[in-house]
Amino acid sequence: MEPLLIPGQPIWPGNMPWAGPPAIPANSAHLLVAAVAMQRGRPQGPGTDSDVEELIYDTLELIQGSSEVDVRCESGRVTLSGTVPHKRLKHDIGEIAWAIPIVNDVHNTIAIASRRRPRSFSREAEPQPVGAGRKGA
Repeated sequence: MEPLLIPGQPIWPGNMPWAGPPAIPANSAHLLVAAVAMQRGRPQGPGTDSDVEELIYDTLELIQGSSEVDVRCESGRVTLSGTVPHKRLKHDIGEIAWAIPIVNDVHNTIAIASRRRPRSFSREAEPQPVGAGRKGA
């Protein structure tokens, strides 16, 4: 599975992508976060922990499968929890958090939702007839 986001250089003030040709791939975490910050009217990025949370939530609204993610930020440390359907998505959400300039640590505890059905062990073992499953010689 291809990654949703491609690592790149930060693009905050002084390196904004709309000032000329993009210096990094168009689908990177930094570009996505910067575009959402610009849309929110805060091109310089968030200034408080609650602004960080809101920016991450607004960015996650653009990514399918991330609706079950919870974000908390305290003193620049972001904690991500909840579930996502793919390991790659967990990684990409972590990259989104790291793309914010005032974030100094990311604790990613997002779980990967299993698509497998749990096995039922409630059935009692049925006795097998002697010689069942064996070919006669």
